[in-house]
Amino acid sequence: MRLVTPAAIETVAWEGELVAPRTTRGGSADRPVATIGQPEIWPAAEALDVKVGQKWAAPLGDAEYWLVRLACTLRQPPGRSAIVEATQTLHLRSRDRVAGDRDVYAFDLYPERLGVENKAQFDVSLGPELKFADGAGITVGEVGATIEYRKVFPVIQAYGTGEPSPSWVFKPHAAHPLDGCQCVYAVVAARSNAGGARATITLTATVDTELFGRVRLGLPEEAHAHVSFVIP
Repeated sequence: MRLVTPAAIETVAWEGELVAPRTTRGGSADRPVATIGQPEIWPAAEALDVKVGQKWAAPLGDAEYWLVRLACTLRQPPGRSAIVEATQTLHLRSRDRVAGDRDVYAFDLYPERLGVENKAQFDVSLGPELKFADGAGITVGEVGATIEYRKVFPVIQAYGTGEPSPSWVFKPHAAHPLDGCQCVYAVVAARSNAGGARATITLTATVDTELFGRVRLGLPEEAHAHVSFVIP
């Protein structure tokens, strides 16, 4: 099976403005508009055979596994406000209410870490040097060195493998802005006594505003019914 990550959300589960909690200042700040796609679900053995290059075999035990794709889009608020960070969380629980809290969990997350790499090169003088006010210099017995500097800026970082509430943190970068569709994947495991899984998506964004400073916004209450689903 070949899975192609879409460049845009095809089926919308919910769309609207993110809001601030009532107890948080900045409730009237410029708000970003979020779109959450309808989650897509496949049996893990069917979906992951291409990824590992051979038929995927579930670990020993009585759990069932599914691959879940989540998609969201954030659009920058108007004015001078800007999104500086966003977090998408998948809250998992068993369909059978008597099952344990950890009978449903994230077995694996993709991408676990996605970064943008910046490289720079610096020439360093390691010898005695006489400098003048105009920037010119005379060097005696100079030893030269070149330092290559490499820095990776994470733009997607996953947290919570093995836990019932995994999350992905998105950060903007010039080469990978937050505007546009963000797709992530989770392999969800549900033990036999769980009776399957229930899931809810939450999305929060930290917005840097001119008037209120940094404000954390999230989904309004009416969105929750649209971003909850069952697995399988």
